[in-house]
Amino acid sequence: MLDIQQTLLGDGKILAIGNHTAIIQSILDFNFISKKKPSIVGIVATGRKTARFFFGNKEILIPFYESISSIPEYTKKEVIYILNLSSGRRVLSSTKSALELLPHLQGGSIFAEGVPEKHALEVYRLSTDKKIFMLGPASVGLLVPGTLKLGAIGGTESKQLIDSRLFQKGDVAVMSSSGGMTNEIIRIVAQQKRRLSFALSFGGERFPSLTPKEAFLAAEKDHHTKTIVYFGELGGTDEYDLVALLQEKKITKQVICYIAGVIADIFMYYTILRSIFYYFSIAGTNISNEVGE
Repeated sequence: MLDIQQTLLGDGKILAIGNHTAIIQSILDFNFISKKKPSIVGIVATGRKTARFFFGNKEILIPFYESISSIPEYTKKEVIYILNLSSGRRVLSSTKSALELLPHLQGGSIFAEGVPEKHALEVYRLSTDKKIFMLGPASVGLLVPGTLKLGAIGGTESKQLIDSRLFQKGDVAVMSSSGGMTNEIIRIVAQQKRRLSFALSFGGERFPSLTPKEAFLAAEKDHHTKTIVYFGELGGTDEYDLVALLQEKKITKQVICYIAGVIADIFMYYTILRSIFYYFSIAGTNISNEVGE
């Protein structure tokens, strides 16, 4: 389960499953500006032994491993989080391997889109059984200012991280299924001269491994969070679950929530009317041609 307070303890080491240079570099930039040591301890991928990245003005080498089983035991014990950057079809097998072989794993984030729904449900079951939080599929990750950047969340350029003030702890929790909207709200919060307690993206696919309800309860439990900002989209029953939490007083903190999707009805009717108009226009032209003949 997600516990924001737990992320504040020590330097959480990350194992990247798959290589995405921009995302990994952004995490190292976040570490450097936060005055922390590099959090990425290894990359599970083939084709080379190491990869070069910048850490400030210096270059560092991050080791590559062909599989999680080939990682040295002392490194396995360091890993607290996984960042799964592999393809959608490999998500289940690689995540399952991480859950089995990394003894101190507390959570992770799945970046890939197009994960088979059956696989996503299995990831949810496995992570729930082990009481390990997992974001995604199709998540930009989790961010705790000055402490943890697990994914592309907040941006992949150092200027984006600085402009969004992601190194100063605040009291606003931001969450959404949409990665783009998560980052947009982070920027809006910064423009209002407020700071984040944490931010996360559940993931944009049908069966996320961390639900909005679980994220709200994590925000309620977090001592730093005073306000929850949530961007939701119609579909499913998530919003009804959140309403129930508020009615039952299980969420006592201020909530700012916007549910998108009502406008879709307008566009749907507009599209239907336009299609009808187009159809009869074509039909009328054909009739006119036939009469003319």
